[in-house]
Amino acid sequence: SLQVNASDSRGKADSKIVRGIGGSTSNAVKEMVSNASLGGWAGNKQKQSVLIMDEVDGMSAGDRGGVADLIASIKTSKVPIICICNDRYSQKLKSLVNYCLLLSYRKPTKQQMAKRLQDIARSEKLNIDTIALEELSERTHGDMRLALNQLQYMSLHKSVLKYDDIKQYAVASGKDEDISPFSAVDKLMGFEGGRLKMDDRIDLAMSDMDLVPLIIQENYLNFVPSGAGRDANGTARMDLLAQAATSIASADILNVQIRRFRQWQLSRSSAFMSSIIPASLMHGKREVLTQGERNFNRFGGWLGKNSTFGKKTRLLEDVHAHVLCSRIGEPTRRDLRLDYFPVLSTQLTQPLRTMDKSDAVRAVIDVMEEYSLTQGDMDTILDITKFEGRPDPLEGVLPAVKAALTRGFTQSIQSRRVKTADLLPSVFPGQKKVSKKKARLVTLEDDAEGDEVLKEEEDEGTLEGFTS
Repeated sequence: SLQVNASDSRGKADSKIVRGIGGSTSNAVKEMVSNASLGGWAGNKQKQSVLIMDEVDGMSAGDRGGVADLIASIKTSKVPIICICNDRYSQKLKSLVNYCLLLSYRKPTKQQMAKRLQDIARSEKLNIDTIALEELSERTHGDMRLALNQLQYMSLHKSVLKYDDIKQYAVASGKDEDISPFSAVDKLMGFEGGRLKMDDRIDLAMSDMDLVPLIIQENYLNFVPSGAGRDANGTARMDLLAQAATSIASADILNVQIRRFRQWQLSRSSAFMSSIIPASLMHGKREVLTQGERNFNRFGGWLGKNSTFGKKTRLLEDVHAHVLCSRIGEPTRRDLRLDYFPVLSTQLTQPLRTMDKSDAVRAVIDVMEEYSLTQGDMDTILDITKFEGRPDPLEGVLPAVKAALTRGFTQSIQSRRVKTADLLPSVFPGQKKVSKKKARLVTLEDDAEGDEVLKEEEDEGTLEGFTS
């Protein structure tokens, strides 16, 4: 078999396929999948070859064309190809999944891992309690490779391991262990969350005081609380949801005091109200609420929305500065967003749909020149005034008209751009004297026939600058 993972170069195969297995990794893959039996890989003709592409969701920009080349290999392959990934929904695999049979695997439970580790321990002449192996499995979070490495390390000192030995080793290496926010939420919101000690809940909630509350707030609606019991009409679940929502809202008030006014002594109270109380109310089975939703905890959506808000605020400030430079008015950013943008959006797009191409381009550029807008400002206005469920402002505009607008804008940009140098003083404080070039003064004089003629004279004046 041939295994290729993220440490290998997995870009598109080059044209010199004759290099075969002596060339690049992609050429070796091409050579293998195009032969039913290849002695260099199979060794014995009785054995079957298989190609394992590990970590296909890790194909980066360095593996240019790798996914497309892998799809082409799948279409013509004469040997089985197994693709392994951690994130089935990665955008990199959007085209690849159409050519694969999807087989999902879950992380093994601690009982399953303990059983397998027990078999391995017996083959290695080790005597280990089942409870000790379950504890080891739980602390490694279902990572079989990590469990085997730790088991091998402990077996160097003892051939008989008990629960206390595993516990002692875990305490000794505890400072090196790190728990992710998702793992903390899984423990708090899972079935076992109600059995956790309060100290353990506090440690989980404060493992990441920023992300754990956000993940709980994003996902607590998806959980069927075990405390609701047999809730046929759903009233008990709604009562628990209301209590959890009230606690999260109160925690937000505390979080404002902590972040804005540096009241860090409220951190433990905030952790209780934002994470521990909602988790104690809603822990149980997770379910999907909409069709096509993935049944695992989502990342906090507030972070993405806050980032989008910050980006659009910065873009709004740029447009606001350009409108003020045009001296057409002095609107505030609020007035610009609520009153100007809807009208400007119509004036910048409607001519492109209803008028002739040349007239439409001229009309739009006139509006942009009047308000000192750039092409980026136009994109900002159309993006900010776009709402979900409403048609795109540029819907119905032909590509030729868009291209003509870009060309027309590029031709007129030099004559209307407000340059930074024009907004700065010519001489700064502390600058030495600067001699001014001779200026030509134009005067009117009468000639011999009494007609007025233009005459140029040179001025020898100088400009006195500020001196330090």
